[in-house]
Amino acid sequence: MAVSNPVAFKPFAVTFWTTVAYIAILVPLLVIHETVPSPPSNPTLYAGLNLTKSWLDLTTISRDYHPFNSRQNDDIHDWLLLELEAIKRRNGANDSSVVVLADNISNITTANAVFGAAVPTGTYFEGTNIIVYIRGKDDPHGPWWENGRVYSDKIVGKGGVLMNAHYDSVSSGYGATDDGMGCVTLMALVDYFSRPDNRPQRGIVALFNNNEEDGLWGAQAFANSPLLPFCHTFLNLEGAGAGGRANLFRTTDTEVTKAYKGTQNPFGTVISSDAFSLGAIRSNTDYVVFNGVLGLRGLDMAFYRPRARYHTDQDDAKHTSRASLWHMLSSSLHTIQSLSGDTGQTFIGERADGDRKKVWNGRGSDGVWFDIFGKGFAVFDLRTMFAWSLTLLIATPLILISLTYILIRKDKYYYFSARRSAYEGSELDPIMLGGRKGLSRFPFALLVAGALVIGSAYLITKINPMVIYSNEYTVWAMMISLFYFVFWTIMAGANFARPSALHRGYSTFWLFTIAWCILVADTVFEDRLRIAAGYIFVFFHSAAFLAAFISLCELFALPTKASFAQRAHDDHEIRDHLSAVPHADALISPSHEELQPDDDDEEAESQSAATETTPLVGGGSGDNRTTFATTYRRSISALINQAKSTRSGKGQPYQHEQQWSAHIPSWVWVLQFLILGPFLIILAGQNGLTLVASVSQTGADGSSLLLPYLIVAFFSIFLILPIAPFMHRITHHVPMVLLLVFVVTLIYNLAAFPFTENSRYKIYFQQTVDLDTGSTVVTYTGLPGFVQQTIAELPSAMGKELNCSSRGNVRPGLITCSYDGAAVPPNVVKTHPDGVPPQNGFRSWLDFNITRAEGETRARFEISTVNSRSCAITFKKPVSSFTVGGNGPDERFGTVPESGLTKIKLYRRDWTTPWKVDVQWEIGADGSTGMDGRILCSWDDVNTPGTIPAYDEGLKYSPTWVALSKLSSGLCEGSKAFTA
Repeated sequence: MAVSNPVAFKPFAVTFWTTVAYIAILVPLLVIHETVPSPPSNPTLYAGLNLTKSWLDLTTISRDYHPFNSRQNDDIHDWLLLELEAIKRRNGANDSSVVVLADNISNITTANAVFGAAVPTGTYFEGTNIIVYIRGKDDPHGPWWENGRVYSDKIVGKGGVLMNAHYDSVSSGYGATDDGMGCVTLMALVDYFSRPDNRPQRGIVALFNNNEEDGLWGAQAFANSPLLPFCHTFLNLEGAGAGGRANLFRTTDTEVTKAYKGTQNPFGTVISSDAFSLGAIRSNTDYVVFNGVLGLRGLDMAFYRPRARYHTDQDDAKHTSRASLWHMLSSSLHTIQSLSGDTGQTFIGERADGDRKKVWNGRGSDGVWFDIFGKGFAVFDLRTMFAWSLTLLIATPLILISLTYILIRKDKYYYFSARRSAYEGSELDPIMLGGRKGLSRFPFALLVAGALVIGSAYLITKINPMVIYSNEYTVWAMMISLFYFVFWTIMAGANFARPSALHRGYSTFWLFTIAWCILVADTVFEDRLRIAAGYIFVFFHSAAFLAAFISLCELFALPTKASFAQRAHDDHEIRDHLSAVPHADALISPSHEELQPDDDDEEAESQSAATETTPLVGGGSGDNRTTFATTYRRSISALINQAKSTRSGKGQPYQHEQQWSAHIPSWVWVLQFLILGPFLIILAGQNGLTLVASVSQTGADGSSLLLPYLIVAFFSIFLILPIAPFMHRITHHVPMVLLLVFVVTLIYNLAAFPFTENSRYKIYFQQTVDLDTGSTVVTYTGLPGFVQQTIAELPSAMGKELNCSSRGNVRPGLITCSYDGAAVPPNVVKTHPDGVPPQNGFRSWLDFNITRAEGETRARFEISTVNSRSCAITFKKPVSSFTVGGNGPDERFGTVPESGLTKIKLYRRDWTTPWKVDVQWEIGADGSTGMDGRILCSWDDVNTPGTIPAYDEGLKYSPTWVALSKLSSGLCEGSKAFTA
């Protein structure tokens, strides 16, 4: 019995292999996406690293809220110093090999915020960073950082590596991953490299910076550290989520990225790096200071999901894991080992921009990088990809055109060939080739199915826009199943109505055309904007080209169009002539072998009347005498069918497809699928999952609600494209199952409540107090509807007038609802005994004195406050210059804009020293020389219940699906008006 070809281009084989391939690829991708590699069973696998100790440190640092403006922040600062000194003693390191510095002298004054300022803002910040210097084998001896004034273009020794994390949290989160894990990772690395056996080749600086959350101020204060010129590269550790894998967010160049390559479980893609550079991601990290302002070369590693726990009380040790900590720790160890172990000139030499005010750390090249299945890691130069892209754009069309020309010369190019005459010069009775059938099916199916998928994105955004917040996979399932079913319906239906052997080939040509057009745009982005995120399209174009190339090569197996037309014409001629002979079947009787009588025929024969030729004995059923005539009898139909079978040689075409297609190899589609399928599915799957997880919960921040759905729609389409050329051969079973999936998920996505206790909706809280009048207002900021639902549950808001507006909101896309907070006044400064209303002591929270000579346009503000080290001055008209304590703005961070400043923020390292601010402004258009504005201070410490009762109430009475987060730098903000 003949065995059918298991990879033939037939429905069962195509359905089976494509389904198996998708399951075999997508299931591991989902597992990798949802899980974190387990830590080693031995917590001291590497000498100097102790995971158990690091986890214990994490529970300590995340025990309380510890924002910059809190007493617990001071406690963490002191605890870090004690722990670092203990590490130093435990490892027997002397003061020369390991130096622990409490930097209480580095201050920074800026006239421009690095990012995020809604109005022109100047800032004065007093740092409380902690710095650890681990001397490398190649470093100069002695306390070289004490040798006089620091010149930023001076190279100290052969340069070193900076590793950074911030030890402050936000006022609404415990900071386990933002950035407790970064801090304990730095502590573990200090422990590791301070051991004599692990001494680095080039020195390492560990920076524990403070007040990153309010504007990256600790990193900016490091700009005035004498250790800055020593640092050529950096690794920044951060948390923009609350667990999972530590993602390689972004890097400055290929060379530093190669230091990350080789980690046991790499995770990241250059797409996220380009998203930052294009401004698609609003938030930022210390990376922008170290690279953008100070000119260091380095990497940004951060946790990125789930964002629903970010900056909330679920950013604690309970909601993260040892596996996540180990992932960051092990990846950081490998990266720092590689950077500090580079003994060449990779990170030494003239800068590409020639800026002598920044460290001379060599020239980096733009890179392309991405992980594969969380195990492999690819990294190469962007210029290499640009050369590859340019070559593909030019060479691939020429190759296909050349191959097409050869096929035309050989008379085997069946595409676009509708008919062909049997003989040269004859136009009568042309033979139909059917070479145009299937030409327009692919673009039509793609447009219709793609439009429906994108339409579903708009539908969900219109009706239930936040469902993706906690239901990413139902949205994925809905869009993938919709595209698959609609695309299959059109392609399979068209092929059923008009079968075509060229259907697959035309589809690959359309894929190539689309990929080529996309690659044109991608190549421009690579060259002009240095964007590497389009690497997936380079691979897509390469695969589409090879698939189209194979489709053309298949035609070499076919007969020439002329020979096929002649044979077809001859067959028609034979039929026509034989059909013209009268009583043909009577003239030539069929042979015995050609007869296939059924039971009725046999019964009729047995009942036929006997004649004179009938034998006297027996029926002679099988013993009839044959004659010369009966031996060679053949039917006309048998002659024709035998001739056709002999001529075909390789069997018949598949189900009513063109006769000439019988010669096409049936296994070639497998080669095309292997080229188009697995690798592109891996890239599309892991990039799609990562990007959607990154943005699915950003709607609560005021980001676009439509964007996550459009990303799902794009990658849903891209995931199915690799099997698009073969879709018409898939049986109806898979599409019917997916149709059911689509119906169920569509209903669910339209009706489901979008939030759960594990994926809580973030609402932003702040309470403001007018310290002059004693009035207080509680505000909640979020999406319309959900904010009102939350406030309706608060006892202090019941019966109060609710004012909601989106104008002037610090978070665009959201609304702010406020109500009178007199029932829950803040008690951040204990001025009266219990039982006395806090309002009675509001005025004493903030004091200031303004000195200004009559007629002058300058003044000195002396500001003092209680239990706060964060204040600000806002002006009704811009100031043209300012100094704080005699310190003017650092020009490395920009100069005062021509339009002036309308706000000056003030931070101090202690709790009592008043600020002395000198400002100057221009005479007003009306000739006025005075100045009006407000002085405000913020309070953030809610570790003691009752300090900000409105916040306590929000935590207690808000729905279980709501999480509170800080709106701005202060949970409570009090202000007084001034006139100067």
